[in-house]
Amino acid sequence: MRNIKKWSKKEDKRLKNLYFDKKLSILKICKILARTPGSVNQHLSKKFKRNRSLPKIKIPRKITSALARVHAHVCGDGNLFQRREKDAYGYMGIYKPNSYRFRFGVQYTNFNQRLIREFIRDSKSTFGLKPYFRNNCVTVKSKDVWRLMKDLGGGKSREWFISPKIMKAKKEVKKNWIKAFFDDEACFNARGMIRVRSVNRKGIIQLKRMLSEFVPSHITPIRNYYPDHSVYLNINKIDAGKFFSQIGSLRYKK
Repeated sequence: MRNIKKWSKKEDKRLKNLYFDKKLSILKICKILARTPGSVNQHLSKKFKRNRSLPKIKIPRKITSALARVHAHVCGDGNLFQRREKDAYGYMGIYKPNSYRFRFGVQYTNFNQRLIREFIRDSKSTFGLKPYFRNNCVTVKSKDVWRLMKDLGGGKSREWFISPKIMKAKKEVKKNWIKAFFDDEACFNARGMIRVRSVNRKGIIQLKRMLSEFVPSHITPIRNYYPDHSVYLNINKIDAGKFFSQIGSLRYKK
C-alpha cells in the first residue's frame, strides 16, 4: 500500500488562502505545496466541500443604453460565434486529450482603443462577465449572452436586424444604438456627408426609421445598383452638425 502524506493544519490553512483568497490555479498551488494535482483537488473537495465561486451571468430584463451599444457593435464590427473547441485544458488536460465541446459567444474587433474600452466596460456592467481581449478583439464567451444577442437581432452582415424591443425603447437607448453603430460603420466623404455602407438593406431601413427621430437622412441607391446589393445611408453636410449635437460620437469629432 502506498504511503500517502497526511495534510497538516498548516497546509490546510495555506491551501485555503492560496485557492480562495489569492485565487491561484491548482497547478500553481501544487508547485508551492509540493503536492500532486489529484491530491490538491481531492483535499479541496473533501475538506472544504465547495469550489471557488464562478462569476454569475446577469441577463438584463430591460434594454439599457449599455446593452444597446453592445448589440450595435455586434451588428457593426462584431459577430456571433458557435464553434467546437478542445476541452482538454487545465491540470486535467492530460486525461482527456481528445475531448471537445461547443462554445458560444460574441466577438468585437476594432483598432480604435476607445471603442474597445467602451465595449469591455459595457459587457462587464451588463453581463457581469470579464471579456477576453487579444489582438484588438474582445470575446465574451456565454451561451446566454449569445442567445440574447441573437434574439435582439444580431447576425451576419446580411442578416442582422434591430429588434422591436430596441425600436420601441426610450430615445436615450435608440441614440446609443445609433452612436455605437455609426462609430463602427460610418465615414465622411469629400463633401462632408456622413455615410454608412451596408449589404443589409432591411437593417439600414430600420436604422433610417430610428435615425429620423434625431436627424434627416436618405438611402441611395433607391434600387439595387451594386453587385453585392449594398446601399448607403446618407446624412447631408448641412445636417452633420445636428447629428453630433443630437447623438454624438466616440470616433469622430464635429
